[in-house]
Amino acid sequence: MRAASHRPRHAVNRVSAVLLLLAAALTGCAEKPGQGPPADPAWWAPAPGEITDWDWQITEPYDLSAPRQMYDIDLFDLAPEGAQLKYADGDVIDVPAGPLAGKIDELHARRPRPVVICYVDTGAYEHYRPDASRFPGHEKRKDAVPNRPHAPAEGSVIGWDTGWAGERWLDIREGSRDAFAEAVWARFDLAERMGCDGVEPDQNNPRGNDPGFRIPLADQLSWYREVARQAHARGLSVGMKNGHNEPGTAARLVDSFDWALPEECVEFAECGELKAFVAAGKAVFAVDYRKSVADPAKACRTHRRHGLDGLIKDEPPTGAYRKACR
Repeated sequence: MRAASHRPRHAVNRVSAVLLLLAAALTGCAEKPGQGPPADPAWWAPAPGEITDWDWQITEPYDLSAPRQMYDIDLFDLAPEGAQLKYADGDVIDVPAGPLAGKIDELHARRPRPVVICYVDTGAYEHYRPDASRFPGHEKRKDAVPNRPHAPAEGSVIGWDTGWAGERWLDIREGSRDAFAEAVWARFDLAERMGCDGVEPDQNNPRGNDPGFRIPLADQLSWYREVARQAHARGLSVGMKNGHNEPGTAARLVDSFDWALPEECVEFAECGELKAFVAAGKAVFAVDYRKSVADPAKACRTHRRHGLDGLIKDEPPTGAYRKACR
């Protein structure tokens, strides 16, 4: 989700996906850092207007009863019994079954089969997650982790709060990210094993917020690209979440991502920043919040005018309220 403080704030066949990625690697055509994905990717890559009946729910109450084309749901809330996060050092972390355990298989059994996107924080530390201890600077007591105005602890990658309870910005600078990146990629491994069709990686845009670290634009862009590369390496579709508030960022990242999910582009007059995705034939799943837009119908007209497949939701987004713009 966008930082709470805002400004200063085709179903996928997994066997086919693996074979296509292998073939691309053997022929030298696999995606490389700084390059876009293959022209005919093995993962889900929706066009503008292709997915108009979708929903975004990342906290309770959930309502998955409607036959949507796509659902975007929190990864850990979808975790089944026996789920685990695994690491190269041999460590294994048991993941508690979520309130929606087993729902991915249930959703995929529907006809027509909906796409299931799994929401996961990739640029923020969450004290309440089972893998929190894998992030340098973690403390058992969340109030023991330094917060503004105090500087992050020496050797810690955990910065200041994002505005959401228990959530902190991560130090995504190129010289720091290796200390926690494996923990993020383990979440992608879990998403792949669970059967997620793709991921919505969040909180990769500390610039323009207040993270506790001085993040260069080049480092933010390279982190976005690495997140996309790691998702594609697992056959997962991946969306660019936010970041569009930096002028020109969407145009610089469009080749790396399959779709975008911007928050509050109407509220902050930023919808035009997503034109690079629409021009490239990539869907933009825009979300504005009804508490922040005076006229939801007018906000929807703005989404449509820019070619976006938008929703108006509550913040945080649940199953309780949804207004589709197409």
